[in-house]
Amino acid sequence: MKKNEYLKEFVIEAKVENLDAVKDFVAGELETFDCPAKMQKQLDLVVEEIFVNIAYYAYSDSIGMSNSQRERPPTMVGKVTIRIGVGDEVTIEFEDCGKPYNPLEKDDPDITLDAENREIGGLGVFLVKKMTDTVKYRYEDNKNILIVKKKVA
Repeated sequence: MKKNEYLKEFVIEAKVENLDAVKDFVAGELETFDCPAKMQKQLDLVVEEIFVNIAYYAYSDSIGMSNSQRERPPTMVGKVTIRIGVGDEVTIEFEDCGKPYNPLEKDDPDITLDAENREIGGLGVFLVKKMTDTVKYRYEDNKNILIVKKKVA
């Protein structure tokens, strides 16, 4: 979908406290188009994972921090633009002006290992990839743009 083909756009500060508003925005659009309940639940998790990652990492220095340091909210807050289009597939685009970061560059976690033996991080992005048909990232005009697509069943 091209930018002008999106049905709705929502701009909000990248703060974890805004997660419910973001999820409500996406859920409202999915309900309008009678998307199946299972798909709505999957996309709800996808939206949560992506938005929370943007809220914690895009505008902070928390990449590479320990878990206890990562729990602290970022000191700088920017905006996130969420665009959604629904047709034969649902397309959700997340755009932020935070520091460049492609979450798709990291290797998928080895889920055959016990939790204690796995590296920290990466499981959320792995789940996003598993629950959608397509995930693409690009950095353009000083913006991170992550697009997820899922065919409507």
